[in-house]
Amino acid sequence: MNNIKIIQIDEKQAEEFFKLYKTVVESDFKEWTNKSKKQWVEQEYNVDYWKKLLSENKLPVFVAFDNEEMVGYLAVESITYGVVYIGWVGVLKEYRKKGIASRLMTEIEKWTKVNKFHKLEFETQIKTLLPFFEEQGFILEGIRKNSWQKLDNYMFGKSVG
Repeated sequence: MNNIKIIQIDEKQAEEFFKLYKTVVESDFKEWTNKSKKQWVEQEYNVDYWKKLLSENKLPVFVAFDNEEMVGYLAVESITYGVVYIGWVGVLKEYRKKGIASRLMTEIEKWTKVNKFHKLEFETQIKTLLPFFEEQGFILEGIRKNSWQKLDNYMFGKSVG
């Protein structure tokens, strides 16, 4: 895993990134229906969404590379009043439990501090991930019961400024 590099990508890498994103969405998120996953990658967060987001260069997407292969990502969905909202974190199955997600979280935290934002936030519906995010220093700030797709949403935050 010494070959892993974390890079903030740009619009030239949008199509390659979308392939990684789609692979993770389609193979994971067992809590979601296939219909929801299809809507997610074909409509709401399709390749055109990512091209536009990356071309605007306002919200960073960090990608973990193993040599030339994209193997993990962290993407910011919004920044509002000093709060950076992490929308997506994903790592290919064969690369999990190797510290990649932790390195991606460290990278976004550094970016947040450099850009003088004061807090990171995100939500997950995957209960088994709660200990990981707590290990990263995030605090469970609340639970939205029976939320999107009738799942509980666990809301996390971390002050960084």
